[in-house]
Amino acid sequence: MDLAEDMLKYVIKYVLDNCNDDLIFLENLEINEEKSLPQIKRNEFNLTDRLSNVLNKKFDRITYTEAFDILRNSKPNKKNKFEFNVDEWGIDFQSEHERFLVEKYFKNPVIVKDYPKKIKAFYMRSNDDNKTVAAMDVLFPNVGEIIGGSQREERLDNLSMRMEEMNISKEDLNWYLDTRRFGSVVHSGFGLGLERLVQFITGMKNIRDVIPFPRTPGNCNY
Repeated sequence: MDLAEDMLKYVIKYVLDNCNDDLIFLENLEINEEKSLPQIKRNEFNLTDRLSNVLNKKFDRITYTEAFDILRNSKPNKKNKFEFNVDEWGIDFQSEHERFLVEKYFKNPVIVKDYPKKIKAFYMRSNDDNKTVAAMDVLFPNVGEIIGGSQREERLDNLSMRMEEMNISKEDLNWYLDTRRFGSVVHSGFGLGLERLVQFITGMKNIRDVIPFPRTPGNCNY
């Protein structure tokens, strides 16, 4: 979690320090585009301020259970404003839930950890409660989840049991079990949604506008 937060802040600081002309252009573009929108749909802060705000505060960190309680007791949930109701522990949070936590409740990037194991991959390390895994998501304003990661299960017996629980063939993944069978170390990893980070930094409304190799009708032979 520390590494993920530091990496995101490093990239954003680099952009602020080295791409001022681009940011001014993008900020003015956003201001002009939002003139036609009602006030409630406009960004509360301009682009440069939003980027600076991320640097100046430590990301909030909560467990899945804490996030679930916040969402279940929120006004949008009680008034059925969410498209997906938050009513049962163990559900997978949707983008609307993630953005509520970041944009309305904390008003700050949030790291959610210790997700229910039934909605996560078999290779994530089980926590001592045997209900959750050592997984985390970093949630950002406007884009929702921007990083997902976990500690990997390095214990062979636990990994084997988890595969059995999820009906995953040990024969097909015998090579993966070998990486534990012949010795491993405690290790973790995460993946960054590159386009989502670019979308946040540039202020683009649609992720399709920041994909370097866009898919358009008729441009693929297959």
